[in-house]
Amino acid sequence: METLTLDCLCLKSVNWSESDRIVTLYAAGVGKISAKVKGCRKAGAKLAAAASPLNFGRYYLGAVKNKYTVTGCDIYDTFFDLGKDIEKYYAASVVIEFLDKTQPELDYNKDLMVSSLGALKRLGCGDETSEEIITDYLTEALGYIGYACERGSLRRLGNFLYLKTDVVLSSLKGFLEMIGK
Repeated sequence: METLTLDCLCLKSVNWSESDRIVTLYAAGVGKISAKVKGCRKAGAKLAAAASPLNFGRYYLGAVKNKYTVTGCDIYDTFFDLGKDIEKYYAASVVIEFLDKTQPELDYNKDLMVSSLGALKRLGCGDETSEEIITDYLTEALGYIGYACERGSLRRLGNFLYLKTDVVLSSLKGFLEMIGK
């Protein structure tokens, strides 16, 4: 078994069997990958944090024929505080959904990862509104995947978002409706 050490952002976590989860990670230098986290749903599991979305850390993976298993994790940032504010949490969800839905497996985009982590960091500790941060992020992120646009023209990109990723559009629409109230 080959072992890999990668800095990853956990995008998604799905229950698998009685005590395991399958996570989708965006890994520096590699791109989006899926991995099994064994035993993480048990009480007191050491890898429970590794299987939680919005966690960023160094993941230790065992690899056999493109199948990965998380064997350890050192968390750098949990972005835990974003869950205390619904607007910030919703905006953070847009960030990880955008990464998950627009990035193919094993295709790494360094600028997009840096921008995503920067947006999450800004949401966690900045004085800016969630709307400002997510608008900046989506404008940048769309440019990094080849759909550059001017700031303030996100609503005109609805067609692209719908065709490319209806989940991101739904998240963005819900976020814009929520902050509009």
